Amino acid sequence: MLFLGSLPGFLFAGWLVRALGRRWSMVAASLPGLLGAILICLALNTEMVLVGRFLEGAMFGMMGVATRTYIVEIADTEIRGSAAVVVNLMMQVGSVSVIALGIPLKWYQVSFVSIGILACYCLLLVPWLPESPTFLIVTNKDEEAKAVLRRLRGPDVDVSKLLQSLRKQNEGVQNTVGWGFLLKRDILRRELILFWLFFFANFTGFQVIKADTARMVASSDFALDGKLSAMLVNANLCVGNLFMLLILDRVGRRRCFVLSLCLLLVAYAILGTFTFYSEQDAVLPVEIELPLLAESNSTVEYFYENVPSETSWSWVPLACLMLAALGQSLGTGPIPWILSPEYFPTAIRSQAMSICTLMGSLQAFASLQLFSPMQNLLTEAGLYWTYSCTAGVGIVYTLLFLQETSGASVG
Repeated sequence: MLFLGSLPGFLFAGWLVRALGRRWSMVAASLPGLLGAILICLALNTEMVLVGRFLEGAMFGMMGVATRTYIVEIADTEIRGSAAVVVNLMMQVGSVSVIALGIPLKWYQVSFVSIGILACYCLLLVPWLPESPTFLIVTNKDEEAKAVLRRLRGPDVDVSKLLQSLRKQNEGVQNTVGWGFLLKRDILRRELILFWLFFFANFTGFQVIKADTARMVASSDFALDGKLSAMLVNANLCVGNLFMLLILDRVGRRRCFVLSLCLLLVAYAILGTFTFYSEQDAVLPVEIELPLLAESNSTVEYFYENVPSETSWSWVPLACLMLAALGQSLGTGPIPWILSPEYFPTAIRSQAMSICTLMGSLQAFASLQLFSPMQNLLTEAGLYWTYSCTAGVGIVYTLLFLQETSGASVG
């Protein structure tokens, strides 16, 4: 239901963010989530829970477009990437916090916590933020834009020159009405680049690891609680985002994405090899000779289960998953979401981003739904090797087609 709710959320956000502005659209986006949390914590039946999850999904889609658009436009060029990573970092902190709260609290009590956080967000935080200066410029509110730019950039910045630069970057699309402009050749090319970036992110196991960590660790017979293993992997995502926060604007989006795919390639190659040999060693046929009355030289096959030695290798899957989580947090997780608003000028940013993130969300859903069929067809080891090969192809694609935006003005 969360996924189903996010689909109209992504599409509606494209119009909402342009119509209401970046700041008030974030307030509006939080309202369905607030209502959804209230329905869940007061649920009297399953239907109320499902409707609540649908509304939370709508908030996720709308908030994903609104917050990332706002951050790209509000942050200075030199720190824009790091500022965008903060969104992903806080999402991972939220994931770990919810899992941790779910240990001592019941599910409906966790929803009460969500209500408090969302209420503080839309009443005490967002209304006091400045509006995006680039949005004010393309809506012909130059004086307000100048005041915000002086507040954000300081008195030493040539505000008039900055305004001229932003207007020039939005020429040709500033007065665009409708969605037909998304089919223009240059815009369509950027959308296709982002489509494949989302593809490589989702089909190298990003959503699978987040959703199935506990099951994947349990299948390895590693003596660790499922919730604890999920917390460890999510904590590793936080560590990776913290590291990315420090290096993204120095190293660039392109190199970070390649580094991420390299770590995923290694992690899944090792995990697939380990799984393959573990399956081979699970039951081994051994021929032994038994003296029989009729035939003294007859042999029979005897099957025995492989008994783990004192030096167990059952920790390897968790280590590989943690390495994969680190790799994802360094590139494949955040970067497609960061580039989605950076690839388009302000006048069409929210609509173009809503389409790109909708495609990414559909791919994420497909990767989760195809996990079991692919595992049955390819075996578990083959599935991990497929993820590894996909990461290898993604490295080549990134080096050939990904346009660097670090340090560049994106309008």
